Amino acid sequence: MHRIIAIALAALAAPLALAPAPPALAQTLGVAEAEALLFPPGRVEVARYTLEGLNEEERQVILAVAQQQPFFAALAFAPDQGILAEPTVMAANYHSRETAHAAALAQCNARREGGRACTLALEVRPAGWEARALHLSADATEAFEGDFASAPAPRAFAISDATAAWGTGAGANAGDVALAACAEGGAEDCRVVIAD
Repeated sequence: MHRIIAIALAALAAPLALAPAPPALAQTLGVAEAEALLFPPGRVEVARYTLEGLNEEERQVILAVAQQQPFFAALAFAPDQGILAEPTVMAANYHSRETAHAAALAQCNARREGGRACTLALEVRPAGWEARALHLSADATEAFEGDFASAPAPRAFAISDATAAWGTGAGANAGDVALAACAEGGAEDCRVVIAD
């Protein structure tokens, strides 16, 4: 599941926190095909966008915290208020960089009181990231590599792009079970992306 995290910078705490969803897969992938596309869940890289107005100590703290986040994550802040202000949000553990960006920006702007719109400071993505036909969050990738990949067929894996929810299913109604598990938290856009 996605998570919104708080980072403490100096003596102040700044809570961490959507771009359009990536295009849906044209088809459902098999387990072996999906496995070849997924990134290892434990290795990340941080791409910087703008860290304007931050001193070197703040930059180092932000980068250190970012390196501990599960992919895909994004940090957004209100430029008129700075990184240590209430609107600062890091959205983490989404299925794509685009949805992490959109979540961070939407939540930051919702918390902002006037001034310029929020901007992205950085993103956390899998080490060696490149666009692929399938991306899963770090938690979903761990679930895929764990019990799901070794479960007997039929099996299905469903995700929500908007909320980062996911679910798995096995047996005769694997797809329906996966969709229901994905939607448990209220996600309305769940779709099966892996099945066999």
